[in-house]
Amino acid sequence: MENSKQPLKGSPKREALGKGLGSLLGLDQDEAAPAASAPAPSPDAPAVQNILELAINKITPNPRQPRKIFKDADLLALAQSLKQDGVIQPLVVSKEGDNYILIAGERRWRASQLAGFEKVPVIIKEATPEEMLRLAIIENVQRANLNVIEEAEAYAMLIKDYGLTQDDCARKVGKDRTTIANMLRILLLPQEVQDDLMNDKLTMGHGRALLALEDRLLILKARDIVLSKKLNVRQTEQLVKKMKKQGPLDDAENDRSKANADLDYLADTLRSHLRTKVKLYGSGGRGRIEISYFSPAELERILQLIGGGGF
Repeated sequence: MENSKQPLKGSPKREALGKGLGSLLGLDQDEAAPAASAPAPSPDAPAVQNILELAINKITPNPRQPRKIFKDADLLALAQSLKQDGVIQPLVVSKEGDNYILIAGERRWRASQLAGFEKVPVIIKEATPEEMLRLAIIENVQRANLNVIEEAEAYAMLIKDYGLTQDDCARKVGKDRTTIANMLRILLLPQEVQDDLMNDKLTMGHGRALLALEDRLLILKARDIVLSKKLNVRQTEQLVKKMKKQGPLDDAENDRSKANADLDYLADTLRSHLRTKVKLYGSGGRGRIEISYFSPAELERILQLIGGGGF
């Protein structure tokens, strides 16, 4: 993701994500399950936290898991890998009654189910709901598992639900405040653009460029151009500068924009139904439809779909 990395002057030193999730969880390398041949620890040695085998049906996902999208193909590939080598890195869970809630490792947990495992290795850690969300964010950010919208929504949840400032949030997840602020601004984009970011049609850089337009209709108009012409971030920035000089759309342009959007939707519907190239010309009041065919057989197929029968 293309986040700003400028640290604030005088800001306290933060926990770096590069230290690894284990460090932030309080799980040092000494906290792995001891080998059978390992010597007994000295009285002054840190307490060892064992890795346990836990029934997979005793584990439930973290209700505040920031990651929303788990791609089936990726999970199947991981499941195949787990069948070969097993779950090498244990899941981290918190006990709740007779069951356990995932803090870190939902992707491994899902893949383990696909692989048919009945048990998985876990480390049990006590955690408050805030800690569970924070640690889930940290794990996913470290692994680059979150798209820009998931990450931004996770930071917004930390701030809103637990009354944190942006500085507080930045310290807890090992980011600088400017990065958090830039991520949160992405949530000001229209939902259509957020969906594009969620589905990797646009990048963080595209989103930040589009934000400069401020006007919702202008943003959506620019977004359509960016997607149709497959503009990169630099080209998008140039487009935004040009559109800012032109100013907001007037009422007539708004009406034309809406009419064009309606026609585009109808054209897409016809293309999907007829499975051929379709163009619509005109306005909502009048116009013409152009349907392309590339062989006599295809023409007959299209006529059958329209209801004209065999001519």
